[in-house]
Amino acid sequence: MFQRATVLTAAAALLVPVVVAAVPASAAGDRHGPGRTAVEVVASGLDTPRGLTWDAWGNRVLVTEAGRGGPAPCAPGVGDYPACFGLTGAVTAYSPRSGRATRIAEGLPSVINEFSVLGLHDVAVDRGRVLVVFGLGGRMSTRDGLGAGARGLGQTGVVTPGGDLVPRGDLLAFEQTHNPHKADVNTNAYGIVPVPGGALVAEAGGNNILFAGDDGTVRMVALLPDQVIGDTVVESVPSAITRGPDGAFYISEYSGEPTRIGAARVWRLVPGRTPTVVARGFTGIIDMTFDNRGRMLILELAEKGFDSPDRTGRLIRVERDGTRTVLAREGLEHPGGVAVAPNGDIYLTNRTTGMGDNSGQLLRLRATR
Repeated sequence: MFQRATVLTAAAALLVPVVVAAVPASAAGDRHGPGRTAVEVVASGLDTPRGLTWDAWGNRVLVTEAGRGGPAPCAPGVGDYPACFGLTGAVTAYSPRSGRATRIAEGLPSVINEFSVLGLHDVAVDRGRVLVVFGLGGRMSTRDGLGAGARGLGQTGVVTPGGDLVPRGDLLAFEQTHNPHKADVNTNAYGIVPVPGGALVAEAGGNNILFAGDDGTVRMVALLPDQVIGDTVVESVPSAITRGPDGAFYISEYSGEPTRIGAARVWRLVPGRTPTVVARGFTGIIDMTFDNRGRMLILELAEKGFDSPDRTGRLIRVERDGTRTVLAREGLEHPGGVAVAPNGDIYLTNRTTGMGDNSGQLLRLRATR
């Protein structure tokens, strides 16, 4: 799914970090947190859902659907595997009040290759604007070979109230020109968070954090270094970025494939400073956020690794002292995104690695206190 410093020019405020002790995964125990019930399915039939967010302007959950690609045109992607294009991506809005899910944007660019569907990967809301980011798993020749309709792939964009996509920051053009991580040229962005003047993006393909401006400019904020495990160099692969309760940005790490149990970390980033690791011992983190009490929520795609036949994922809450509680496991099948509503309910996307089989779900884990 993934492959594999300059800084923002705005001055960074002196921020107090969220301190999270590096407790090994084996020390976290396997208990379910108090005040939680089993996950429930609130929407189904989604086409490869990925990231999601709470939209305070609309009192709803916005869910990305990467789609199911299409039959043609096709072009070689990373590894020269053929990627085939279709306008099958979407954004779905779920209203907790009505219990209904409605697509607010359809016909968005999507590609499918031998291993996965790639396309619309994350969504955020900035003062009512719906911001999105698209992956690709390829290079400029990949997007060019897919035709004019694929222009939004490898870019940030805005989804208008009418459901149209307006591309903004061309992440692929930046990667093609600069390629900060020299393993290969590969754009596959997975996370987005609004900042003044644009957005920060977790670029899983390039192993970096990019600033994509509303004016179309793109520049690098940080390159996440590889880590050495034994005699093996493992790419970081940032999978998500979120703003913490201290105002700093927190970045989750997928750590490449094949999955190495306990190798994934969480980074803390203050623009203008070198990123630092604040938590370790996770496996294939696919998304992260903070709950309404400022506690870190970590979502693992598969607790035994993506290459395991066991598709069970985990949602883990991390206290400030490093104590870890498994909030959900049962019912999580390759989950892909996590978001928290104002009332404390946690929403997750589920069955996110399908190959266009329309099996994706939106789950809710209710707060009872």
